[in-house]
Amino acid sequence: MATVTDKTRILYLAENLRRVMRLRNLSQEQLEAESGVPQATISRVLNAKSDPAVSVVFHLARALGTSVDMLLSAPDEKISAKSS
Repeated sequence: MATVTDKTRILYLAENLRRVMRLRNLSQEQLEAESGVPQATISRVLNAKSDPAVSVVFHLARALGTSVDMLLSAPDEKISAKSS
């Protein structure tokens, strides 16, 4: 069984966040307004430059109408605009 490293998890989060934002047609600024997470933090997460606190991931997931688990899981090509 493969071990998921912190760096891999950060990359999963970046890819999943980018995909869900695109599906929901949300900019970083709009996500900031919805989640309360600063745009600079969102940018660092999207660029895999940050390992955010669980509370940040929770606020992003809630604003996007999805789960923390989905944001941190291995990306799946079947994620749709209806996923939650």
